[in-house]
Amino acid sequence: MYHWVKTTLRDTPGLRELALRGGSLLRSLACAEPGLYTLCYHQIPASLQGRFADQLRHLSAHGDFIDADTACERLAAGWPARDRAFLISFDDGYADNRDVAMPVLTALGVPAIVFLVSDWIDAPPQQPGERLYMNRADVAAWLEAGLQIGSHGSRHLRLSGLNAEEIAADLARSRHQLSALAGRPIDHFACPWGVAVHDFDPSRDPALVREAGFRTFFTTRRGHTRSAEDLFLMPRHVVEPHWSLFEFEALLGGAKWGRSIDGTA
Repeated sequence: MYHWVKTTLRDTPGLRELALRGGSLLRSLACAEPGLYTLCYHQIPASLQGRFADQLRHLSAHGDFIDADTACERLAAGWPARDRAFLISFDDGYADNRDVAMPVLTALGVPAIVFLVSDWIDAPPQQPGERLYMNRADVAAWLEAGLQIGSHGSRHLRLSGLNAEEIAADLARSRHQLSALAGRPIDHFACPWGVAVHDFDPSRDPALVREAGFRTFFTTRRGHTRSAEDLFLMPRHVVEPHWSLFEFEALLGGAKWGRSIDGTA
């Protein structure tokens, strides 16, 4: 029944909007629990650049923005009791992440990480003449702006369909390629698609990622974390640049009858 409801809401925009508008009456980011909230974007069309900026400004009123390295350090040290922070991430490395998102990020001083499919940088899956994914110049500009890159594998493969040796080879290839681009070790990995069991084996694959030298394994499991135990099963909220602010309130916020992060009702 729960799966049917989720599917119906996902496939019926009018019902979804109505449900989330109702949810935003009951939930608020001001009442969200302390912890790290990682957001996962994909493409950011030029027509939605202003909406994307509005989303970041809205989030900034409810917590700090931190990068992936800082997130690891805070989790490892013990998450501060009243700290709420946001980590902005992008999957796949679309060209509009550099063209559209990056100017907003730099103007607002928001750190971010893009998880790149390393083979696509030189051989993207697109028609000649198109620039759908970031190329080497884009990656260089992203890094020059002080933003981070991470691995999304070398070929965007579903880990659950590979054996351990194939996964290890893919991780090593991607980490080597991206580290050469960045001039430093690449420490963060986001699992393609990121759904436990369906897309990766939670009893096997996070350990393989750790053995490959990464510090994190990001999933697409919704939620937030305050524990270093989650570093190799990191939750992330997949979000969209066209969302209205009430959708962030409904999906990320805490119950309004709870207490806010500063202890007030």
